[in-house]
Amino acid sequence: MAEKPKTVLAALLLAGNRVVSDAYLREVTWGPTPPATVDQQLFTYVSRLRKLLSPGATILRRRPGYQLVRTDAGLDHAEFGRLAGLGYDALKAHRHAEAAEHLAMALALWHGPTLAGVTEHLTRVELPRLEEARMAALEGRVAADLALGRHDALVSELVGLVEAHPLRERLRAQLMTVLYRVGRQADALAEYQRGRRILAEELGIEPSSALADVFQSILSGDMGLTALPQEIRVQARPRVRPAMLPPGVADFTGREPQLRELSGLLRDDRAGPAPVVVTGAAGVGKSALAVRAGRRCLDAFPDGQLYADLDGSQDRPRDPFDVLEWFLQTLCEPRTPIPGTLEARTQLYRSVLASHRVLIVLDNAHYERQVRPLLPGAGGSRVVVTTRSRFTALEGARSLELNVFERPEALGLLSRVVGSGRVAAEHEAADSLVAQCGRLPIAVRVVAGRLAAKPHWPLAEMVRRLADGDRRPLDELRLADIDVRASLRTSYLHLAAEARTALWRLSLLHTAEIPGWLAVVVLETDREEAEDLLESLVDARLLEVCDTDRAERLRYRMPPVIRLFAHECALAESTTAERRRTVDLALTAWLTRARAAVRGLADGRQATAGNALLWFDTEKSGLVSAFRQAVADRHDTTARSLARTLTELRGLSGAAAGRGAALQGFTPPQTLAPV
Repeated sequence: MAEKPKTVLAALLLAGNRVVSDAYLREVTWGPTPPATVDQQLFTYVSRLRKLLSPGATILRRRPGYQLVRTDAGLDHAEFGRLAGLGYDALKAHRHAEAAEHLAMALALWHGPTLAGVTEHLTRVELPRLEEARMAALEGRVAADLALGRHDALVSELVGLVEAHPLRERLRAQLMTVLYRVGRQADALAEYQRGRRILAEELGIEPSSALADVFQSILSGDMGLTALPQEIRVQARPRVRPAMLPPGVADFTGREPQLRELSGLLRDDRAGPAPVVVTGAAGVGKSALAVRAGRRCLDAFPDGQLYADLDGSQDRPRDPFDVLEWFLQTLCEPRTPIPGTLEARTQLYRSVLASHRVLIVLDNAHYERQVRPLLPGAGGSRVVVTTRSRFTALEGARSLELNVFERPEALGLLSRVVGSGRVAAEHEAADSLVAQCGRLPIAVRVVAGRLAAKPHWPLAEMVRRLADGDRRPLDELRLADIDVRASLRTSYLHLAAEARTALWRLSLLHTAEIPGWLAVVVLETDREEAEDLLESLVDARLLEVCDTDRAERLRYRMPPVIRLFAHECALAESTTAERRRTVDLALTAWLTRARAAVRGLADGRQATAGNALLWFDTEKSGLVSAFRQAVADRHDTTARSLARTLTELRGLSGAAAGRGAALQGFTPPQTLAPV
């Protein structure tokens, strides 16, 4: 039989009466670049195989693939699993002779090289799992023989096995035990040192506790070296269908366009295993959206759901090595050995998922290398990753950007938690409240929860508390274990020191927008370095790009809740003199630019006046904010100069372009005498 039809047959046989998807069959037969006629060729191979099979087996079409059903036909792979299972059960019950017999019979079913004659694609996916099952059975049989006292016969066999598999610590522990039992204590101790050296050179690790315990037992002359190694995982529980998704958020509000998009991607059979990355700032509702969409699509994943919080927002993100152990314990049959390396666990995980359709949600991921081992290799499973980063280095990932609430969504959440009657009675206060929260879902949810717990408070009281400069407003954004400050701090601490300083410096500015030229002044650096710092803050979701000016230079804004947090950092990490100096730099820069605009408008040349008018039209709002900050922070000399300059700009801009309303609503306060 040719290689490709044999590959299709092997994949169907290894599935064990489960449906194997067309996508998986294409992947293991043709690899990542199948021919244009792949579906027709696959159909042809299946037709040929049907003719070759005995009456005891048949191949059925079962969407989304094929299923090989055996009635009275035998399969060595299935018989191996049955006998090995009986052997593990006997080993656990200390029926060592029975265990040795069953495991020896299971191993006798292996003939020649595994998966000979199939494609390299199938070998890469399935061989690690098969080899791991064979080695586990072999180690179990050796353990039974050791318990039966068959020491002399085991010495030469274990020497060869350890030589062939130097990184399998269980085999080395068994060799040390049998050497000790036959009176070769020095050789047993030397074997430990040899293994320790190999582990250090190959993997950079020390021996496991199981191997070290055998070493210590030999040193102390302990004859009771019969404990079964930890790698034998006999589980009494029946196999269960994984259902790990957390409960949905009861007061989930809005996000219908994003839910439709994410649900559509999860249900799309053409999408393949590439992950969907839901990305956005801290507290924007990424996890809630992923869980909500997952629960909408439960019917599309009949083999269950896997979920792991990767703790990407913590100082020590969760290791995928540990996550794979949880997933494999859930996915695999009871008594399946869990491999001891990340690579082997990843290969076994992908092999198991290849014939399943499972939803995998990886929450709060921190970096791409944390996610890659947890992605399926092929088949009908789908992955949703939530992260604050954009994960552009994750191959094939499709991104879904999640922003803050729209105003109706924010008010809707407030109404659901607080009560529509209270919101309707104070609709202006409600508008102010969601604006103070920057429409950030976590912030809106916290203030809504606090108001629900204080039915005697008007909404205006929470508005007052959040605006009170003498308080720590972020203290109001904490409810039980939901803490907006803590959520933001994790992003802040991941910044470089220069970026942290840049954030708190920018938070001292009262302008709604931060033009690039102003950032250069405030950060006291050159334009290129300032842009790098600003972009690092954008990447960390602590700053937003809001626009470009007429020279196509970026402009930035700091969301309200981020500004509150960054201002706290400024108070904690700088002196009063440092903060005043930073504000003075900014106000002086505004004044310098404004005076240059006055000179340009008075110049008389059309091009010069035009450029000055464009600058003033772009920056007039920021200029007014700078004036007001100068007054509020008692930079009196600068405030008087800004007042006079603004008055001059108003008159000159109106004369130059008929824009007498360029400073609509601005009147310099009479309490400041002109400079």
